[in-house]
Amino acid sequence: MTTVPFTDARWKPLHAEHKLDGKPQDDGAIFAGKTTGGTDWWRTTERDSSDGPTLGFEREIGDGFEISVELFVEPRVQAAIFLWISPTQWIKAGIEYDNGALWNGAVVCNPYSDWSISKRRLYDSPKFTIVCLPNELKVFHGDDMIREVKWFGPTEGNDAKGSEGAKAKAFVGVMACSPKEGGAAVSFKDFTVKEGYTERVAEVTKSIDGEDV
Repeated sequence: MTTVPFTDARWKPLHAEHKLDGKPQDDGAIFAGKTTGGTDWWRTTERDSSDGPTLGFEREIGDGFEISVELFVEPRVQAAIFLWISPTQWIKAGIEYDNGALWNGAVVCNPYSDWSISKRRLYDSPKFTIVCLPNELKVFHGDDMIREVKWFGPTEGNDAKGSEGAKAKAFVGVMACSPKEGGAAVSFKDFTVKEGYTERVAEVTKSIDGEDV
């Protein structure tokens, strides 16, 4: 596993006109910034929003990889780990404020957005992970998998970069936006990249009598 400091020269916005506002701290371990109002990532047949500010870098998918980051936010904001393959294939996974509460969640666009959420609790992990494999995607919150997509990535029949195979590329990084009012504080800590993927082994809980639960 490799930590990529936010002072690394590779960090750039996906779209130059929508750069995440902020600066690195603690020798690049943290990126602290503020959101821009009226920005979002969401795609349906009626709406295509892709102006949420980002920061990241491009890399080959190869045999697969994992990216992870810790998120810290205040209300009125979306903050997420972010992976983009094409305008119709991307994912944001993290913390979002909606209807007066903070939620853990993931939006997968493939080719249209869907949203899965659970209410955030005070003791919930700040860490989110995306596993990108050839034609497959997994999303973890802490150690728990919260999404799995079995057909995701470049193919000959979609608009994703490259072609089927190891040379397909993805933009990986972080994203923060505010569909309504902007100016909310957000920070990202310890962005890491791990080559390949190691299957998680689920913990087995034992009952009082020693039986698996």
